[in-house]
Amino acid sequence: MNVELTYDGKTAVMKIDGILTSDNSYILQDRLNEVLKSEASVLEMDLLECRNISSTGIGKILLFYKDFIAKGGEIEVVRCSHGVYELFSMLKLNQLFTVNLG
Repeated sequence: MNVELTYDGKTAVMKIDGILTSDNSYILQDRLNEVLKSEASVLEMDLLECRNISSTGIGKILLFYKDFIAKGGEIEVVRCSHGVYELFSMLKLNQLFTVNLG
């Protein structure tokens, strides 16, 4: 799995490629912590090339969401693979933030 993080003004753009498992979720956690410490007020996640996310990965996203909205931030999944879109819909994460199918 690879996680790219770039910034465009106050927007953090995160692209995740591969499968997010409990074994590599620490990479996601490190990048999410970078976003929390930054001046970003928006996180755009590109999950088009992310084939699956484990429950550990979902947990890290939810904990980040709680902390990020507490500081006035917002999250949007700008592109999402079909499998991850179905997972987010089943877990009702699309009710917390916008999830767009890629």
